[in-house]
Amino acid sequence: MNTSFLKTPSDFLFKKKRMAFFVMLASSLLLASMLQGCSGNGFHLRNNVDLPIQYQNIALEGLPVDSDFPEVFEEALENAGGNLITEGEDSSSTKSIIRFKNYKLDKRVVAYDSDLEVREYLLYLKFNYEVAIVDGKAIKSKKSKGSASKSTVSKSTKTKEKKLPIRRINIDKSYLYDSDYALGKAEEEKLVKKKLYQEASRLILLQLQYAK
Repeated sequence: MNTSFLKTPSDFLFKKKRMAFFVMLASSLLLASMLQGCSGNGFHLRNNVDLPIQYQNIALEGLPVDSDFPEVFEEALENAGGNLITEGEDSSSTKSIIRFKNYKLDKRVVAYDSDLEVREYLLYLKFNYEVAIVDGKAIKSKKSKGSASKSTVSKSTKTKEKKLPIRRINIDKSYLYDSDYALGKAEEEKLVKKKLYQEASRLILLQLQYAK
């Protein structure tokens, strides 16, 4: 009797383990692909709901002139169905203004190595911000009646605003530092800054999505 075709329990166990390995490998590759796809889509509001119309044309005020935050915020705002009104553009289409106060982006040392060299930094971003909804209706005002003649009486106009409560953003992220690779670490710091800007933009837009 030819027994070469008979399967032993060890043969079945080996095949079962091999099949389980390939299933696990395929699942891991699929998960990695899904995560990569999600990370490349940028910021989107929950359920892809656009911002309310009063927040779709926004201007920013009070930021440092050298800040890269407006560029990152503009990308997030466009992904949410909005538009950033920049300096020099026609401001008549502005629906809301975000005013920043006490803005601070800085870093501090959080760890040293055995040679007392800096090993880790904490980069942080914090500020207060207030959202003002522009009504679009003009308010006319006159100078006091003490003017010498009618020719000195002038009128000025300003738009009415509805202001939301002041909110606070305070976020941080740490990164490792190696003086032997200072150039590469400088690039890493830029990436960390961008992540902080993206997170701050996400928090602001989430508030606007549900604000009345």
